[in-house]
Parts: sequence; structure tokens; C-alpha cells
Amino acid sequence: MIRMMVGRELAATYPSRNVRAGAVALELRDVSSEAAGVRNVSLSVRRGEIVGLAGLVGSGRTELACTVFGLTPADSGEILVGGTPSRIDSPADAIRLGVGYVPEDRRRHGVVLEMPIAANTSLANLAAVSRGGLVDEAKERELAERYARQLRVKAPSVEIEAGALSGGNQQKVALARWLATNPSVLILDEPTQGVDIGSKAEIHAQMAELAAQGLAILMISSELPELLGMSDCIAVMNAGAVSGVLTREEVTPQRIMDLALVPAARGAC
Repeated sequence: MIRMMVGRELAATYPSRNVRAGAVALELRDVSSEAAGVRNVSLSVRRGEIVGLAGLVGSGRTELACTVFGLTPADSGEILVGGTPSRIDSPADAIRLGVGYVPEDRRRHGVVLEMPIAANTSLANLAAVSRGGLVDEAKERELAERYARQLRVKAPSVEIEAGALSGGNQQKVALARWLATNPSVLILDEPTQGVDIGSKAEIHAQMAELAAQGLAILMISSELPELLGMSDCIAVMNAGAVSGVLTREEVTPQRIMDLALVPAARGAC
């Protein structure tokens, strides 16, 4: 049935990848944020690598993403972007450093439903499509059309409102917004939650292609098949801390659940 729906086998939703990890793009050293409930997290993501972030609801996965992106800044520890110690006190700091964040709730935080695809795409990088404080609508359309083609957004025009799109296409527009900033690190929080299986396969394929181009991806997911199918290594969180890290060779669903239920231990990708 799945093959008939999307024209591919189920296994094709998790594309095979030859990982050629490069330099460390994002490194956390004993990062804590009292406001976020994040405790002494050490973790690294290399260029070309997809690091999965697993854990039960309330384990601190999204809270860690918010800390890295500057929504709830770190109180202690170090965040290094491209090997350089960096202070991220706001999303503006994160964007300037080349960190993008596609949040979990696309309808509340990922896209502005009342705005067209074009405006949604340029929203995090208005400098690229404006001059003298005014948006160049032709440039904005050109930018949006480029990413709509790349991500295979199904829409008659980039001028239609994002709210008129399916959930999968809204997610692609949310992803387009951050790709338009040309990030070196991309945090994806539940990237395929609530989308149809065809869109899920397309998003997974895009993630694999972006990693192959050298993007460092930190992927938060509640779906074990997605974590196992897409991640090069998986960090498991419990009570705001990393309880362990598993390589692709070590990882099994049982080991992920064991770490999700035990106190934090040291580890790093």
C-alpha cells in the first residue's frame, strides 16, 4: 500500500548515505541553562553529519535546542560554532553565527499561516531581498521559487498563503526559511511529525542531500525508526542531561530506551 501511495518502497524513506564527516560545526561543552532545565550537556555535530537527539517527552530535547538557538540562553559552559567559542543570547546571535532552527510546532512557530510562501521563505533573511529597508518583491519571489523547486513544494504559486498548504508542504516552507539563511548548522525538531509518508520521504531525502553538501544537522525525533534510519549517532537525553551517546554500530531501540530511563552518563558524538 505504501509503495502504491508514494511510488517507492518503505525503506526508501530512509535513504542510504555514505557519511564523510568533516570538521566540528557545533560543539557544546558542559552547557547548562537553568531556565530551560538543561544540565551539563556535552555534544558535537560535524559537517556532513546527522546527529539524532532522542529521549522521552520532557527529557529536555526541545529545551536544549532552545538553548543553542538563544531562546533560553546558556548560564554556563561553552558553545563553539565552527570551532570558535560563541555567546548565543538571542536567535539573532544564532542566525548571525549560521545556526538555523526548524521548531516542532510548525503551525505556531514554523510558518506564518497568513503570509504567502514567498514572505515566509525570506523572513529570517530579509537583508538578502531588501534594499533601503524595502523588500524587493521580485528578489523575494526568486528566492522562494528556488527553494520551492529544491524542496518540491506543491503549490501553484509562491504567492499563496502558507495556511492553504498541506502539512508536509508547510514543513517544507519552514525548512526553506532556514535554508535561505545559508546555515552551517541546522536544528530540526520533529522534522516529519504529522506529515504524509510521501512528504516524509522527500524531507528525509533533502536532509541526506544537505548533509552530503556539508551541513551539520541536529535532529530531534520521537520516532525510533526515523532516529535509526537517519542518524549517524544518537545522543539520548534524560532529565535535561545527555545520558549516553550511541554510534550507528551500537544503536538499537532497546539501548535507546535504556538510556532514556537511566540517570545521565558522560558521552559525546
